Amino acid sequence: MKLLNHNRRYLFLMTMLLAATFGMAQTSFDPDEGCQNVIDVTFAQGLGNYGDGGVSANYLHEKFINERFSIGAGIGYNHHEKYKFSAIPVYLSTHYFFLDRRFSPFVNLRIGGFAMFNKDNVGTNEKYSLSKEKQGFSLFMSPSVGVKMHITTNIGIMASISDEAYLVKAFDTNKNDYKSKLIHDLGINVGVCFQIKGW
Repeated sequence: MKLLNHNRRYLFLMTMLLAATFGMAQTSFDPDEGCQNVIDVTFAQGLGNYGDGGVSANYLHEKFINERFSIGAGIGYNHHEKYKFSAIPVYLSTHYFFLDRRFSPFVNLRIGGFAMFNKDNVGTNEKYSLSKEKQGFSLFMSPSVGVKMHITTNIGIMASISDEAYLVKAFDTNKNDYKSKLIHDLGINVGVCFQIKGW
């Protein structure tokens, strides 16, 4: 009986300690002390008839407007498997966090342009082939939805699902010609967010 009472007290104290620790870590990044920096990687599969999967890595830096909304800019690297090209997107990025808590769902939008290089599948008149002609404006956009969880008040983990879209001039097998089209992929993103005081 004494052992049972001892275990109950131990569980009660542990519960109180965990509750207090969790309560102290409920706040998100302080908007008055720095910005949100995110480093993430994305593993993606193609969406639609002309979609293409690949791997991406991104870094973005955002300033908090208030406790839930941040806006900034980012840069990344992406490699498309079927179209066989690499891209460096440069974009504006914004996050909206639904809760000012340790754990919060969020939405994110990234929109900008990209530079293309290492093109290997060009002018073959086959599906996933790129045109030899230069694209006018290389649009990049990526909406996503996910969750953020703080490890400390200044460091957290973010995970999301995104739709990355790149505007390219690719071969259309139905029209037997090269046409500008958005190629989409569905990605799973995992990253780390952190705050650097004074940024």
